[in-house]
Amino acid sequence: MMSLLQYSFNWSVICITVFLVSCAEEPSSHSNIILHDPNLSLQLIAEHPSIKTPIGMAIDENDAIYVLESHTHTPPNNYQGPKFDLIKKSVDENDDGIPDKWIVFADSIEDGMNLHYNLEHGLFLTTKNGVFQYLDHDKNGVSDMKRAIVTMVEPKNVYDHAGILGLALGEDDWLYVSRGNVGGNPWTIKGTDGSQIEGYGDGGNVFRCKVDGSQLEELATGFWNPFDLKFNSEGRLFVTDNDPDSRGPNRLIEIVPGGDYGYKSVYGGSGIHPFSSWNGELPGTLPFSAPLGEAPCAMIDGSFTNFGDPYASQMLVNIWEENNMVRIPLDQNGSSVKGIPEVLIQGDASFHPVSLATNSRGDLYITDWVLREYPNHGSGRLWRVKSKSVVSKQPYSERSINIFKKDTRSVDQLIADLEQKDLFELAITRHSLAKNAGLEELLPLIKSDNPHLRLQGLLTLFKVKKNLNKTSILSLLRDRNQDMQRMTLMYIAKKGITEMEPHLYSTLRENQIPPQLFESFLATVRHLQPDFMDRIRKRSGRSSTIPRELPKSFIKDILKNPVIGEEVKAMAIPYLQDFKSNKAIIEELLGNAKSGRLQIALIKAIQKIPGTDFSWALQTVAFNTDFTSIARSMAVQELSYGPQKYIKKVLGMLNENDEILQYAALKYLCAARLDDTTRSEIEEWVENTKYQISETAFSIWNNCFKDVTAPFNEADYASVKGNGNSEIGRLVFENRIGLCTSCHKVNGWGGSFGPELSNIGDSKSISQLISAVLEPSLEISPEWQGWYLVDAEGTRHTGRQIDVHLNYAELMNTNGEYDTFKNPSSYGVMESSLMPEGLERTMIPLEFNDLITYLSQLK
Repeated sequence: MMSLLQYSFNWSVICITVFLVSCAEEPSSHSNIILHDPNLSLQLIAEHPSIKTPIGMAIDENDAIYVLESHTHTPPNNYQGPKFDLIKKSVDENDDGIPDKWIVFADSIEDGMNLHYNLEHGLFLTTKNGVFQYLDHDKNGVSDMKRAIVTMVEPKNVYDHAGILGLALGEDDWLYVSRGNVGGNPWTIKGTDGSQIEGYGDGGNVFRCKVDGSQLEELATGFWNPFDLKFNSEGRLFVTDNDPDSRGPNRLIEIVPGGDYGYKSVYGGSGIHPFSSWNGELPGTLPFSAPLGEAPCAMIDGSFTNFGDPYASQMLVNIWEENNMVRIPLDQNGSSVKGIPEVLIQGDASFHPVSLATNSRGDLYITDWVLREYPNHGSGRLWRVKSKSVVSKQPYSERSINIFKKDTRSVDQLIADLEQKDLFELAITRHSLAKNAGLEELLPLIKSDNPHLRLQGLLTLFKVKKNLNKTSILSLLRDRNQDMQRMTLMYIAKKGITEMEPHLYSTLRENQIPPQLFESFLATVRHLQPDFMDRIRKRSGRSSTIPRELPKSFIKDILKNPVIGEEVKAMAIPYLQDFKSNKAIIEELLGNAKSGRLQIALIKAIQKIPGTDFSWALQTVAFNTDFTSIARSMAVQELSYGPQKYIKKVLGMLNENDEILQYAALKYLCAARLDDTTRSEIEEWVENTKYQISETAFSIWNNCFKDVTAPFNEADYASVKGNGNSEIGRLVFENRIGLCTSCHKVNGWGGSFGPELSNIGDSKSISQLISAVLEPSLEISPEWQGWYLVDAEGTRHTGRQIDVHLNYAELMNTNGEYDTFKNPSSYGVMESSLMPEGLERTMIPLEFNDLITYLSQLK
């Protein structure tokens, strides 16, 4: 499932359908596009074959349009286009803003990503491996000088959207550049003066250098795929960031020096890890300015258009996957800004907008990839949007606000400024303080009586080379403030302080680690293992694939320890490596469990032990009123997969005044072979209690002996509102027949073939959750795109992602690792999703509604 966000539509704006007419050439076909502003017009001004797979775009002071054509982005093996990417320049002979012809400004480009034009410095290009400057000294419309500004030295090969991506030039002559997460590989980027930045296991970042490529320095980190980078009219620097596969939504982010935006590639591609965050959930990380839909691309400040005052300081963003452009009114939020997107332009399935640029008149141009195919395909369009009224427009100049200038505050002033609560100002202050203060100057902060100052001191110490001593760390580990405890665990892990490992165990045994921090505790223990530490130190391979193992018997010892609480044990059980050999422990815990969370975890553990009859334990849970209703219901559901030996006992559950139990009981009875007397008894009970039991339970019995394997009809679809019973939805999700848990993981339980869903409610709206299940092939995020490859021997292979090289290709398998194939005979995109269709046929519409309700509440 992909991460999407439902936008807020302003239906008070009159919607008009624009019938598109090309003024430049005769197009082969057109799309109907809905433009949600009657004061604007939209026009198709160029199309394939003149423009093919256009991505980056820039416009110069004479209104010439530069378009970067992509021809090297995983082209199919039979691709008929050029061997290299091209930069085309428009020729507008009558100055009407519509190209009359195109000339090739530059060629021989590989893996081009973005363009940026500056009056003084010419045209800049980003490729996945570098930043380049192009100049046309003789003014003949063709570049006669190309100069490397920044070079990514390692990794040598990286997926296109994991390398260097966006760029912007500030008025201070600093060039600002964004980089993707390079798939967890070690990376090094060098400038022209030998300056360099490097990393391993971090997320993508934003860095800058002088316009000549010197003085390279990192500004911010914690991104997944920060595709575009732009200044707005106030001088704020924004980035559009795509999301990892299980964490969303996509983000519009304001960049500040020292900003950490949460994602770390060392923890894998899912984005679900206790040391990762996405919207400022972890102390020290920053929230996004606005949520975005799937595959956001370019953006621009509406102030730079001729759309008028309503668009002043609004960001316009292209959403590739959702076939639209959104406008985002931004309101002040402390020192930063925040907003909610509204759709401005909505296209159909053949509208995939990428880049944005304005000319001197404020007309807005949009490059369009056209087809929903990631490999190069030869289609392409260029659109123009402008105001219907005459609006005077002056060319704008990029700005960069004071936060990017050298911080001149003294150490004492910086420490005093930590008293404030503004997250963005605190990030800037900690960034400067770590550069100018040492451990001794920061120690008083972590000993402060003020928990806010203690936390700010510790967050600053993450960036100081010298480590705290054991006594100080132990004190922080036992701090009563959970944020302090959480960040102390992270501090131990990130700094690799192995001498703290035995103290971690003792802290757990003393019940000093609350259940909410158990995942962070485990992550810290994994960090400190010798194999992991050695691989990190040597920068060995993809950091995301380095095994992060717990010591042998670690989880087993936790489960056997009588002084450790049940809530912690419940969280430990999913990490038990061998359920079968530890079934005696599971049986003992099940017989004594008082915590509902532990009861549920133990039932799930039973499911992991094939070939063992646990019906005695399950029926003990199912019919024991001391257990929670959800645990009992899950036990009944588990019993229904075997011989129906408990019909009379399950019948008795119908009289308990609990909707969850009644649903589970009726599901069990529907699957059982009932004699006529029992069936009549149930029918009478259902009729007498139909107004007191859940609608789902009532419908389950009414549909018990009917064919419910047909696809949903329109009425069924309309009935799903996400307003059902989430606990019943949880049972639907857990039901083996639906296959959900075979592929998807929630809170440590489930399969890994599909995206983890632990936070799916944060990234998908109700309607998007419905569509993702009913039509899994309709929209597929790049991370979960299925690919096939036929090797040199003719064997077909499938995987989730492909990286094509000159004589070989790498195909990602279901474990997230790449298999290499030399000289493949063919490869391409799979037409259908890796997620099977027809899952709704395993349930009735009301169950589906409950399922959607459950998923929407996973946050």
